[in-house]
Amino acid sequence: MPDYVADRVTDIDFDRLAAQGVRCVILDADNTLLSYDRSLPGDDVRKLCDDLKNKGMYVCILSNGHSKRIKGIAAELGLEFIGDALKPRRKGFRICAGRAGCRPEETVLVGDQLFTDIWGARRAGSVAVLVKPIRLDNEPGFVKFKRIFEKHWLKKIYGNTPVIGPALGD
Repeated sequence: MPDYVADRVTDIDFDRLAAQGVRCVILDADNTLLSYDRSLPGDDVRKLCDDLKNKGMYVCILSNGHSKRIKGIAAELGLEFIGDALKPRRKGFRICAGRAGCRPEETVLVGDQLFTDIWGARRAGSVAVLVKPIRLDNEPGFVKFKRIFEKHWLKKIYGNTPVIGPALGD
């Protein structure tokens, strides 16, 4: 289960998380920062990353996506990254937290998938924020397959998990 839910990464109240001791922000890429059919994030995501860095937070991308693709996204945002991360394995989460000099509980992961992002963050001892996927119709087949199993949990999650930002839309 995630600690919080939000519609989009740009809706998250990161000041509230910082007040709770979070100093490291780990972002998933595909369907969290941008849809699978885009190679560069939007201006809203660029602004968010810049704002977080200006507030003294360490921000990085941790993705199961291929390193070559993730490298371009990270470069555009001025972030470090780990691609081909094999989430939900804890290793990538620990590396990101270590780069920031943070303990796992000072780290938040923002992602759109329960069985990779959220489960991995929880296994690593980090705060977990589940966001709604940006676009479902163009996901790869293996991701669509995982979404079948997520459906069972989503109603329970969205009905019982605190929102960290504006109220959720439909």
